[in-house]
Amino acid sequence: MARRPGGAGRDPQPHRARLARRADPGPGRAGLLPLRAHRPAAHDRDRHRRVVAPEVPVIRRILILLVLVAALGTYLYVYELPEAAREGKKAKLLGVDKDAVTGVVLTYPDRELELRKDDQGWRLVRPAEAPADDTVVKGVLSTLTDAEVQKTLGELPPNLADFGLDKPTVTVKLTLKDGSQPPPLVVGKNTTIGGKAYVRKDDEPKLYLTTSALGYGLNKQAKDVRDKAILAFKDDDVSRVEIKAENGDTVALVRKDKEAWTVEPGDHPGDTTEVRSYLSSLRSMRAVDFPDDHPQDLGKYGLAAPRLTVTVATGADGATSQALLVGAETTEGSQKQIYAKRGDQPTVYALGDWTFRTLAKPPSQFRDKTVLGFDPSRVGKLAFERKDGGAVRLARAEGKWTLEGGEGKKTPKDSAIATLLDDLRDLRGADIAAEPAKDLAAWGLDRPDLRITLTDKEGQPIGTVLGAKHDGKPYVMRAGSETVFEARDYMYARLDKQPKDLVEEPGAAGVTTTTAPSAPPEPGEADEPGEADDGGDMDDGAD
Repeated sequence: MARRPGGAGRDPQPHRARLARRADPGPGRAGLLPLRAHRPAAHDRDRHRRVVAPEVPVIRRILILLVLVAALGTYLYVYELPEAAREGKKAKLLGVDKDAVTGVVLTYPDRELELRKDDQGWRLVRPAEAPADDTVVKGVLSTLTDAEVQKTLGELPPNLADFGLDKPTVTVKLTLKDGSQPPPLVVGKNTTIGGKAYVRKDDEPKLYLTTSALGYGLNKQAKDVRDKAILAFKDDDVSRVEIKAENGDTVALVRKDKEAWTVEPGDHPGDTTEVRSYLSSLRSMRAVDFPDDHPQDLGKYGLAAPRLTVTVATGADGATSQALLVGAETTEGSQKQIYAKRGDQPTVYALGDWTFRTLAKPPSQFRDKTVLGFDPSRVGKLAFERKDGGAVRLARAEGKWTLEGGEGKKTPKDSAIATLLDDLRDLRGADIAAEPAKDLAAWGLDRPDLRITLTDKEGQPIGTVLGAKHDGKPYVMRAGSETVFEARDYMYARLDKQPKDLVEEPGAAGVTTTTAPSAPPEPGEADEPGEADDGGDMDDGAD
């Protein structure tokens, strides 16, 4: 810094604060000291004293950065990319196509499983002869053929026990289509960290590391690889189903058409949805265990006199049939089970304890419990009466509803009437309370709370629905029939209207009426497309 004697002059501040400038070799702009100057010619402005950094040429820094980037790129290209490519192309533990495998032997310390493939698929050969679950076997083969070598230990360690290979968890032997056999695969224990498993091929003098998922995927019991399906059929092929209880009572479901069933005894129309649900339960039933493949005494399993026998006949004439026998209950650990077997096979199966409840259905379960099947578009007149005195009578002409008798200036609510007709068409009983119903007073239907009468556009009666609540339960029936149904609360609530819900009083425009909340149908109760119209021709003359 230069200071004028006796004065406060200081070096002028650089024009840019980024880097200090070099001193000018000759006179320059005002504010810069020339080289070898003794004192400033004039009093310059003050500037702060600060450390002045030396200037580094920008071009030099750019060149250094370019060199570093080039070095990094070279390293990635030469070392990292090839290594990543090698990682992505790890060698398979077994160079075998899973579709070429026709035999598998899995040997464990306490058991041995043998599987063979024939024209019918996979079968379990040991410890028992039985069909195998193709999906499970294919999963085992995928686990084997997809396993990759994570690392190779080139020198065989002297003590194989340290790697769990003296007593392997499983030894795998494969047989291929051409009869050849790849080297046996011996799986040892897992590494402490890293999720790897030690593997050896036959007597090779080296070890391999692969994912520990190999050991888990190969850990199978005989019941794991067996086919757990009991009955095999296609729903469309079924012509008859018989459900026989221990006391001899029998319910039969008989197919009359593709989507039409009847329930015997009584030749009652069947509920197609319920029948489909029952067939699905039978077909999807799976064993959880196989207690006995060659039982000497069926009595110990409750199968000598089964609690339930379900027979499924297939074909147009029902010539082919399969029977399921359901026996006694048992407990395996904390799990309740039930014994069962097919009538034509010796194997005793263990099923979930829910099986009996699912299959032991009464005839009413399969009955079509539609109270009054009709097409709402056919309705020409509607009479709605309540025991408490409320009533309304409506007629439809050219798509518009009017009040019969022209009661003042009341206006029918078309949308509310349409909803009521839809709810009436969809009305189904939850169960059959009585058939034949000798005394309607027992159900409160001798003097019903609701009476809804429908007439078609030609003046012919469609039918009358009676409804009542008795002892806290809702009951409904079609007038003139012998069947009383117990209804579900939400279905009854949809019908339990007041006249004001269907007709708008004078001056009440804009008043919103609250209708009964809807509820989703319970399982097995949903309508099939078009099913609601099936009853359009049902007993139009009955009242």
